[in-house]
Amino acid sequence: MAETFQTRIPTLSDSELEEYLRNYSKYELEAVEAALAELKKRGHRISDDEINSVRISIQNRDAGDLDRDPITGIPLAQNRFRIGRQQIRKIAIMLLVLGLGSATTIYFTAVETPAGPLGFDPLDSKKGLRELEVYGGQANVFSVEIQQWFSSLWHGRTLGVTVGVLTVFFALVFWFLASHQASVDFDRSENQTKPGGKS
Repeated sequence: MAETFQTRIPTLSDSELEEYLRNYSKYELEAVEAALAELKKRGHRISDDEINSVRISIQNRDAGDLDRDPITGIPLAQNRFRIGRQQIRKIAIMLLVLGLGSATTIYFTAVETPAGPLGFDPLDSKKGLRELEVYGGQANVFSVEIQQWFSSLWHGRTLGVTVGVLTVFFALVFWFLASHQASVDFDRSENQTKPGGKS
């Protein structure tokens, strides 16, 4: 007569039975259940949460949902990339320190940009502005002024200020979006772990 796990389980040592719990993904649910029952019969204390977690994991595996967390039911890929509020705060502070440190270094080590190759800017004269206005109208003058202003943001000490402002902006955007996503994920996992929530 062939040996089944029901006849084999009572003959196993405690460490062999615990192997069924440690590596439950290798075994059938019935074999793990039998090992649990035998361990309880021998006086081992196993929490209900641990038992439920093992059962749900095996059921998910058998149903093809191996990539889901047994407690929350959230896909493990989402859990792997979720971060908590403390981590969000640390990352935002790190972004601020690195960015503002870089901005300060740029500001104090920057050399003022030299004048144009002609030694002067033609747009600083009334004649240059008049020619721009004649060829393209007031919109042309305005667009050239915007272009010069934007170009000036990326040179000399102004670059340090630009990097500082962008650092604060991106750190705040990161903190806001990540905090919002963390609270959404927390609410979703809370709803899924409640008895009335979705599983």
